[in-house]
Amino acid sequence: MEQVNTYDLVIGLEVHIQLGTLRKVFAPEGFSFGEAPNSQVSEVTMAHPGSLPIPNMECIYRVAKLGLALGCEIAAETRFARKNYFYPDLPKGYQLSQAENPICMGGELPFILPDGTQGAVALERIHMEEDAGKLIHDQHATASMVDLNRAGTGLAELVTRPELHSPEAAAACFASIQQLVRYLGVGEGDMEKGMLRCDANVSLKPAGAAKLGTRVEVKNLNSFNFLQAAIRFEAKRQAELLRSGELVQQETRTFNPSSGTTAPMRDKETAADYRYFPDPDLQPIRLGKEKLASLKAEIPSLPLERLKQYREEYGMAHAKAVAIISEKTESDYFEGLIASGCTPKAAANWLLGPVREFLKEQKQEITSFPLDSVQLTRFINLVEQRTITREAAMGEIWPRLLAKPDVDPRALAENLGLMARTDTSELEQAMKELVDQFPNEVARYRKGKKGLKGFFVGELMKKFGKKADPKTVSSMVIKVLEEKN
Repeated sequence: MEQVNTYDLVIGLEVHIQLGTLRKVFAPEGFSFGEAPNSQVSEVTMAHPGSLPIPNMECIYRVAKLGLALGCEIAAETRFARKNYFYPDLPKGYQLSQAENPICMGGELPFILPDGTQGAVALERIHMEEDAGKLIHDQHATASMVDLNRAGTGLAELVTRPELHSPEAAAACFASIQQLVRYLGVGEGDMEKGMLRCDANVSLKPAGAAKLGTRVEVKNLNSFNFLQAAIRFEAKRQAELLRSGELVQQETRTFNPSSGTTAPMRDKETAADYRYFPDPDLQPIRLGKEKLASLKAEIPSLPLERLKQYREEYGMAHAKAVAIISEKTESDYFEGLIASGCTPKAAANWLLGPVREFLKEQKQEITSFPLDSVQLTRFINLVEQRTITREAAMGEIWPRLLAKPDVDPRALAENLGLMARTDTSELEQAMKELVDQFPNEVARYRKGKKGLKGFFVGELMKKFGKKADPKTVSSMVIKVLEEKN
């Protein structure tokens, strides 16, 4: 547990996850990021007289699937309530949310810390609600603008127990949620687009004390670095207050990334302030055992399951395994390579090396990579089996194959005359000619100047170019030089 000036740091997270469905949760229109302001708004979102909400069951299913993946208890019956508050980006004057009977209760979220150790935090609940719109403060000199496109989109709110004790653990927890959301297909989890946001509840208590201190909520953190910076500042601020004999006020604060500081927004509301009551226009929703079973069957192998498999079954280094499981699409592609006959070691090296370099240059995702896993395996195996040299592979075949993905790599190598020389007798004869050609260098080598091996390797490679395997050439150089000794 991290300590700040003899106080224990206690953190709980509230993570808002935008559900990637085709339409909003209670309104008929869809939502796409980046559209013209207020172009995706209907009478239901605006709460016009006579308009009624209709639940989008796909949103319900996605929240339930997230809960199933985290071992939550799924409610036999769930219902929605009106959370009443006035704000310009909430045209109805209330938000449809869940105070009681949330879809998911309990459960546990595993995560990986930067040092490679695994942790877990218990969950309080996962409930569903609708999002508010967006206020824009920098387009008018004296007024804020309101874009209601986002209003009414479905959100899952995941609430952890106050069991995190360092900024690093909080960030790892947040990262694990993003990863899980993408693995399950619940949403995109794009923080830059506001599709994943985090509120951090931060408090301090005397070291070793059981009773928690007064918590402060820092709102709307949309990056792992911002989350850590906000927690560090808030912990330091609270410690200074307590050390000087002042009390920490329960309040909601905002984080300024430029200054790295938090500032007050408002006093922290309580449930009574929101005057929750069941929405009279929405009936309770029930998810039967059959539907839950089908949702559970859709859950793929999850990141930590794959991490364990890659390390234990494939003998992969922790850092490489973590890099591959970071995105489900890359992990799926990796498994496709192995299923196609590529060794796990070679698959990891090529995926994290040349493939990622190409994707970074092209600003693409693995889903847009020109070569499917079968075709890339054919190419990799040519290199691994030394049928072609790596120099020929990367310099000549790789760019041509990316330009024409349907071409057979072996046929391409043959047509270019780049098949590796496998006849060692030809290499041996060429090396013997070099020995005769450079007697002084041979004599110096045999007197202890072993660095001259590189000279002979270079000369021999010049003779065969990209058709000679460097390892085979190196072995032949040593063989011929030593046997003459």
